[in-house]
Amino acid sequence: MKNLYRSLVAALLALTGLLSVTALSATASTVTKTVTCYKLVNNKVHTVKFHNAKGVCGKGYSKHKPTPKPPKPIGNLQGTGKSGDIDLVVPGSSSLAINGSSFDAPMVGVTTSGSTAFSAGGKVAFSSYPAAGSGTGRTAIVNGSINIGFSDQPMTPGSGTLPSGATESNFVQVPYILGGAVVAYNLGSGLDHVKLTSNEVAKIYDGQITEWSNPAIVATNGGTSTATGKALHALYRSGASKNTIKVIYRGASSGTTFAFTDWLNNSGGSSHKVSGSVMEGSGNAWGASNILAAANNAAMATDVNANPGSIGYVEYSYLLIPGNAAIQTADLQDRNGQWLVPTLANIGNAGAAAGTNIAPDNFSIVNEPGSNVWPLATYSWALVAKNQPNEATGEAVVKYLDWETHYAQGALASAEGYVPLPAAVAAYARSQLQGVKFNGTVLLTQSS
Repeated sequence: MKNLYRSLVAALLALTGLLSVTALSATASTVTKTVTCYKLVNNKVHTVKFHNAKGVCGKGYSKHKPTPKPPKPIGNLQGTGKSGDIDLVVPGSSSLAINGSSFDAPMVGVTTSGSTAFSAGGKVAFSSYPAAGSGTGRTAIVNGSINIGFSDQPMTPGSGTLPSGATESNFVQVPYILGGAVVAYNLGSGLDHVKLTSNEVAKIYDGQITEWSNPAIVATNGGTSTATGKALHALYRSGASKNTIKVIYRGASSGTTFAFTDWLNNSGGSSHKVSGSVMEGSGNAWGASNILAAANNAAMATDVNANPGSIGYVEYSYLLIPGNAAIQTADLQDRNGQWLVPTLANIGNAGAAAGTNIAPDNFSIVNEPGSNVWPLATYSWALVAKNQPNEATGEAVVKYLDWETHYAQGALASAEGYVPLPAAVAAYARSQLQGVKFNGTVLLTQSS
């Protein structure tokens, strides 16, 4: 009897245990577990938390964090403008706001509008380009009102070109074009290729030389025994109104003014501080009295053509614009003293003489040594925020600039009056663009 009792008790305990286990299992099945899961999307790690009883990841996700594939090396196709060039592939539609240097305007125009424009298959469009000047390009990129700013002067604290409150390291600065400026004048037929020393140009702008028949200018042009010297002297004898020099300057902050004053300061004995700021107006920094302000390079070209006896400084490419072909340009001396007319070849010689060690704090290429080296040459720069607030827009920005500093240099620069960037400078531009990111991701190498 005892054995039977014990058997019944054991069976009852076993059954009770089984019921307890079943109850616990039922309770456990209602517990929600949280698990962190990962998935690669467009080569970026997306992290998602899943909540379920089994603690498993959703379809396509894994508990193991994947490693993104390394960026594809920049191959032979990037920057070529050909099929397969990742510069031409962007993740979405973007409209880019642009402004700044009028020196850059011809190249900006041909690469952002019309049939030659960068469009990445129709996904990228650009605002109109007001060409308000280098100062505007710098301030507008700093205040965030544009996506790309253009300036003939990079932004550095040492040069005084960094807008107030800005931090240089927050921006990437990319060489955009290599070009030259000319000293333009208007004396009419019979007085082409007047020679001017940099010292004479400095004295004209300082108000120390006020007439084209000045003995120093006549002497520089061979004196009265030469046709040009005789014609200059005759302006005084005839009392021609155009003998009085009208000095045209830039009425807003200007990178062309910087290159011009850099040249005068470097080779012409000018005591004025190198500056891209307004050199006249209330400050009357130049000292000339018969003056006229021009808003930008285009206005400078127009004003020189419209005012007999005038003198100004204008970017070389503006000589190629229909209507500007009649602008007379002065012959200038290279560092060896040789007289030169402005050409793309001798502007290119200035770039070659300067070498490839170009950087925001080392960019002046005026009055470089060597023969046939145009003395008034300069690089201009594109400025962009290093950390982009929008992926599609940021990728469009860097891919346009990489395309422009590579493909467009060979295809378009010469026809617009610029010298294609030296290969090492184009490579430097690309290295800078690789510093532009969105949420830590380098944008230039994305295949989108």
